[in-house]
Amino acid sequence: MEKIWIIQDSPQGEIENLTASLGVSPVVGGMLWRRDLRTLDEARQFFNPSISHLHDPFLMLNMDKAVDVISECLDEHAPILVYGDYDVDGTTAASLLHLFLQSIGAKSEFYIPDRNTEGYGVSHKGIDYAAEIGAKLIITCDCGITAVEQVEYAKTLSVNMMITDHHIPDAILPDAIAILNPKQADCEYPNKNLCGAGVAFKLTQALAKKRNHSAEQALQFLDLAAIGTAADIVKVTGENRIIVGEGLKLISRGSRPGIVALKKVAGITRDEVTVSDVLFGLGPRINAVGRLGEAMRAVRLMTSTTQSEAKELSAVLNSENEVRKTVEGKIFDEAVRLSNAKYDPREKRSLVLYHEGWHHGVIGIVASKLKERYFVPTVIIAVNDGVGKASARSISGFDLHAAFSKCADLLLSFGGHTMAAGMSIDPANLEAFEKRFQEVAMAQVTEEMMRPRLKIESIIEFSDINSQLMETLRRLAPYGPGNMRPLFASQNLEVIGYPRPKIVGKNHLKFKVRQGRTVLDAIGFGMAESLELLYSKKSLEMAYVLAENEWQGRKTIQLELKDIRIMD
Repeated sequence: MEKIWIIQDSPQGEIENLTASLGVSPVVGGMLWRRDLRTLDEARQFFNPSISHLHDPFLMLNMDKAVDVISECLDEHAPILVYGDYDVDGTTAASLLHLFLQSIGAKSEFYIPDRNTEGYGVSHKGIDYAAEIGAKLIITCDCGITAVEQVEYAKTLSVNMMITDHHIPDAILPDAIAILNPKQADCEYPNKNLCGAGVAFKLTQALAKKRNHSAEQALQFLDLAAIGTAADIVKVTGENRIIVGEGLKLISRGSRPGIVALKKVAGITRDEVTVSDVLFGLGPRINAVGRLGEAMRAVRLMTSTTQSEAKELSAVLNSENEVRKTVEGKIFDEAVRLSNAKYDPREKRSLVLYHEGWHHGVIGIVASKLKERYFVPTVIIAVNDGVGKASARSISGFDLHAAFSKCADLLLSFGGHTMAAGMSIDPANLEAFEKRFQEVAMAQVTEEMMRPRLKIESIIEFSDINSQLMETLRRLAPYGPGNMRPLFASQNLEVIGYPRPKIVGKNHLKFKVRQGRTVLDAIGFGMAESLELLYSKKSLEMAYVLAENEWQGRKTIQLELKDIRIMD
């Protein structure tokens, strides 16, 4: 599908002044201006994020109460159960909070629900386990903000529940002993974009401060907070940028046995670990065990203390990830065939698919891939044991949570965010839900919304690509929502030689491209369909991100292509 290029509009006069005052190139000056870095002090703070810039954790609503309750458990040596979700955010949050509590002398245990038998959120089985071990307090991580009934059930067993979460609260909150969630009403915490692991980390900071431990007592677990933050696709700006940046340094240094072993099985060998390494290397392996079975294995890995245990568990996560790929690929192929047989998603401006026997642990990935394929709001429903469980992914401008709200009378439950959501449904309501959801989509989704957009940083010349630009790109990291990797475009380009699919994959293009006297390597992952354009012998324009490719100790600049167009 043809992509819309959005060239960012920037006032050239202001950029010229910024360029002169900072002594940088116009390209770098434009990048800084568009990130609101318009003074030397602003640029210095952005490029040198510091732990000292983290917000005071006691700015979060109910933090005082939460710390007092946990302190009471510590003083009484009462067991605490840390209860996490089964995804990357939930398991990293549970791991860091459990490890921190143990480090300050707490009797802490952890629990992660089984996706297949207990489902999402706080389960009665988990609460029963807390009672069995004598825990007087459950602390949830990355879940619990809608656990109204579960909190009441826990009270009948004389178990209090403290909720740490970041999901959007409902109108009625659980009657928990304390709720930490920056999105709840009246919470004045400045960072509304914390993930579950981020909220758990702020709790550890507050506990360390209140109980007179060193700041390092909490900061040592920033590696786990960084993995959760990066994998949950929250904004990597402000405080989150510090969490991710400092956490990646810890991961790179490799002091935690479980993370070291996981890096090894994921093939991550570079000295400096990146957000991409987390998203495509560590994250999928942590997620896999929760998608297909027992996510407790992920927490056991991240909390392991010996190399032998870490090696054994990392092999399990790696193996499960391979199984996940197979299951996911089979469902994706079936979903494409089913879609082709039912209707054109772009005519309906949405896609709703359901099937008996699909594994609900991987349908979120399938929904993401189908959304990218058709570029419409997509809902994939796995029907098992008389219940349909769905994962949904959206496009910019269409609010999934609001759409599910309009179908609430047909659903057993639902939750999530604007761009990603989930729900459960009685199979008897599937056809009615499909019809209602399509009606909502037809009323809201426009033709323009169904065209992918590329936000172009600026149009540059190959001669602008120099050491200063590459160093600035390195220092702009870590990248993520709110601070995306700069996407450039260049025009009047000529392909050199004979483009060919790259050997490592039949869908990847590898070739050389020239502008003026400068020739650069280019690679287009999954862009084999553009091969015909490269043979056209016409002048081209390309959108790309800049990367450094290292081979046999030699580094070269490479264009990682995102789109190719013939110039008019």
